[in-house]
Amino acid sequence: MGCARGFKRIANACDLVAVPENAYLDASGTDWQCQRGYLKQREDCEAIRVPEHAYLIEAQYGRGWDCDRGYRPDRSNDRNQEAECIKVDLPENAVLTDSDYGLGWECGRGYRETNGSCTIIAIPANAYSTGNNRGKGWECVRGYEEADSLCVKMAIPANAYLGRQGTNWLCERGYQKTADQCLAIQLPANAYLNDNGDDWLCGRGHQKQEQSCAFIILPENAHLNSPGSSWDCDKPYRRSGNQCIR
Repeated sequence: MGCARGFKRIANACDLVAVPENAYLDASGTDWQCQRGYLKQREDCEAIRVPEHAYLIEAQYGRGWDCDRGYRPDRSNDRNQEAECIKVDLPENAVLTDSDYGLGWECGRGYRETNGSCTIIAIPANAYSTGNNRGKGWECVRGYEEADSLCVKMAIPANAYLGRQGTNWLCERGYQKTADQCLAIQLPANAYLNDNGDDWLCGRGHQKQEQSCAFIILPENAHLNSPGSSWDCDKPYRRSGNQCIR
């Protein structure tokens, strides 16, 4: 049988939960929590000292408070009960962040942090800002590619088109991509283009041999396989070299 609310089982007995001053029984009724404005310290609840430019938060551990927007905890004094909230020194072209860590700010779109300030990211012609302050901070627009920190128009060969992302080119159906051009695919007899249109396959009953499609000669007691590109032996025969044997 369980213990009544306000008691907790220890060994085979129900002991009274000792609730200290400025605390209350939790939902389970077998432990206690500190009231708002107090933090648990061993078996007591100690009042939270809220510094200037800070506010109380719901917490049972830690500081029990956060700094107002535009302020951040003094990390050099964070473990001290006398920790304070210091004003964030916001440089030009920066925006506040909600993190207690770091500088308390980040550079706005199109700027990056340099020695405590925000410097503009030089974006070349035919490029756009990615909003990422790390790395280049820009990408070339569709149909252009990066070369020596510039965006130059992509050279698209005949019988080619821009890919969906606009960062590469693809050959039209019936053409095969080489380093810088699209070559027409020469279809041998009894061949057809694959689904992608960038190579060819032999028709059913034919087998690829170099640049041609050779007719498949079926041995006795054999049949074409499902794709039609080779053969299998009829049951109960088994394959041995180029024939079907029992």
